[in-house]
Amino acid sequence: MTDLRVNGVRHRPVLGSQADGPTTDRLRTIVQDSHLNFLIGAGTPCPFFGLLGNIEEALTDLVDADASAEAKEVVRASIQAYFFEEVLAPNLKVIERTAETETVLTSYARFLRTINRILLKRHSSVLAKQANIFTTNVDMLFEVAFEQLGIDFSDGFSGKIRPRFDLGDFSTLRFRMASRFEQRSEVPVFNLVKLHGSAGWLQEQRSPTKVEILFDHGLSLVSEVQTALVAARDDLIPIARADSVDAPALLARVPDGAAPNSITAFRAAYDRLGIVNPDKQKFATTVLNETYYELIRRFANELEKENSVLFVHGFSFRDEHLRDVVVRAARANPTLLVIVFCYSRNGLEDYQELIPEHDIKNGNIQFVAPSEPADGDERKASLDVVTDDYFAPIVADKFPEPDQRIELDIRLPNEEWNGV
Repeated sequence: MTDLRVNGVRHRPVLGSQADGPTTDRLRTIVQDSHLNFLIGAGTPCPFFGLLGNIEEALTDLVDADASAEAKEVVRASIQAYFFEEVLAPNLKVIERTAETETVLTSYARFLRTINRILLKRHSSVLAKQANIFTTNVDMLFEVAFEQLGIDFSDGFSGKIRPRFDLGDFSTLRFRMASRFEQRSEVPVFNLVKLHGSAGWLQEQRSPTKVEILFDHGLSLVSEVQTALVAARDDLIPIARADSVDAPALLARVPDGAAPNSITAFRAAYDRLGIVNPDKQKFATTVLNETYYELIRRFANELEKENSVLFVHGFSFRDEHLRDVVVRAARANPTLLVIVFCYSRNGLEDYQELIPEHDIKNGNIQFVAPSEPADGDERKASLDVVTDDYFAPIVADKFPEPDQRIELDIRLPNEEWNGV
């Protein structure tokens, strides 16, 4: 294959044929004229955090199981301990930027830097230089990557000493003003909306009827829960693998008797975390909580705006509530375009089962999957691949200014040179 570089930027074909996904020119038009939204799920950082298995189903089965309240408490605490160790505890390494987090943080930083460049180059008199990142992940990867890059973003918190969550902090326009001529220029801003809460959120009871959400800079509560987990470990049922998260099997391993105090202490610390528990009943109580309800409503409102686009990566759509929000918006708003990046060709089949074609009456939900490999392994659509093959070419200086130097660097593989 010919290696083409324009202004030093490598260009290569996107995954699959034009029929399999949008071309660079098409994507450039979309991001220029649309409200930009991204939905990021657990599949995006899975090389670092790993996959969890069906925790949601296990916790739901536990509610309906025929077992004592004491046994259910032990099993629920054991599943929560597994979830905590796999998803929440690693964030202590993320905020410290340890060596093992370098790969995933670099992927996030490259993605954010590319989208920030797109916003910088976007010239529109009606669209702000803003992008919304909605995520169901509770990790701190986005926050750390934003801070590393020095990119402006709003996560809904206001204040410095004790940052409090304030929905009014979103969608704030920011400008830089020149000191000499007082010229203003808009600065790109990302709205980071964490639909299921965050490891950095701490719930604090301010009064019998009021709970505030504070930002926990050093993840002190995560450390506190980790300490409580260490004390309770001998009383919990060990879960070594994702396929071991099974409510009936775990209930069968619970010894007789009341739940030990160590488990009660662990559950009390865990419940202070500002996260939505991964079970099917989460929204039965969550919608009563103003914060979570407003975040879901904000997501729906953004999708209802005219000429909006939602890029989806790492989200399986098995969350029925969010799937309904996206499908309903796509049916009600024909100007909305949803582009779902499938990690693999097998993943495409899973998406099409969850969102069948007859549910997409406007034809505005598009699944983009890797092309069928001619030889070798399938090139999976990781965050790096999506950034390199789809978003980076949008800002690859296709139309340079007249005084720019244009360098074409066309290279052929060695075997082709040998035939010259």
